[in-house]
Amino acid sequence: MKTLSSKTLRGLWSAILTPWSKDSNLDEGILRRNCQKLAAAKVDGIYTTDSDGEFYAIELQEFQKIANAFSRAVEPTGVDAAVGVSWSHTQGIIDRIKAACDAGIPNVHVAFPIFMPMATSDIDRFWGDLAEAVPQARWIHYAHRSCGPSLTGLDYARLSEKFPEQFIGTKTTTQMTSALTEILANAGHLAHFVSEFTLVQGMLLGAKGCNSYWVNVLPGWMRNYFDACLKDDWETAALHLKKLVKWELTGVQPLREAGHKHGIIGKARADLTNWLEESGETRPPYYSVSEELKTELKKAFESYWAEEIEREIFPRP
Repeated sequence: MKTLSSKTLRGLWSAILTPWSKDSNLDEGILRRNCQKLAAAKVDGIYTTDSDGEFYAIELQEFQKIANAFSRAVEPTGVDAAVGVSWSHTQGIIDRIKAACDAGIPNVHVAFPIFMPMATSDIDRFWGDLAEAVPQARWIHYAHRSCGPSLTGLDYARLSEKFPEQFIGTKTTTQMTSALTEILANAGHLAHFVSEFTLVQGMLLGAKGCNSYWVNVLPGWMRNYFDACLKDDWETAALHLKKLVKWELTGVQPLREAGHKHGIIGKARADLTNWLEESGETRPPYYSVSEELKTELKKAFESYWAEEIEREIFPRP
């Protein structure tokens, strides 16, 4: 698998879901077929085991199996790949980075340890520990709001100077334009990725890619949204942004109000078109969305996105 750099980390990436069987094991067949479909939809990259991949419910031994299965699934497609390696402490993160590298995927999404924010004085030591343990890995900082402290563009500039080979980019989750502006102004040499919610602002400011959940639902629509940004067609891009944000604030909001987050909502989204295969199984204690909520979501989706669904082409490998 290709080792990426700040100059080659680019494009529209899918946050692929982890498909569990009814007995709570990885369904490698579904994973392989979904990677093939995403490649046919012309995504630039696929990553696994971040929040949509339910990393928080995967112990190390199974993580190793998933990393190897994911590598086998992606490699024949020629699409770039990355693996999320977040955990609650440094050694757990190092173990997962080693597993990703052993599977042939050195590009990793690294969040700071979950549960308790680190002291500011520990930031550089944390990255130093990773560099010493697995120097061949390439880091994309997963700047999740639950995993602090937050880093600024000046922080990223300092860290990329200190670890020039390893530190290649970020997966930013902030929706504050002021924060994005500061990061891209002071560390624009890194490959910064944004979400669908901030794609227009981010690409205008110099972001290099998008970590997307929506490409798993309406791949053609999402590809057009991203390509409009690449072509500086900001009017088209803004229309896409407005459409998606309104949907999230109306159609998806009932799921959030019921307490669902991350991969649980991701699997409910994937069920809307069934383009990608999805068993619907999740890892306890985070159970899947109720059938009642799924029915309401499906009805709202088919009404709100009726024109887009009719025009959508779902690529098959």
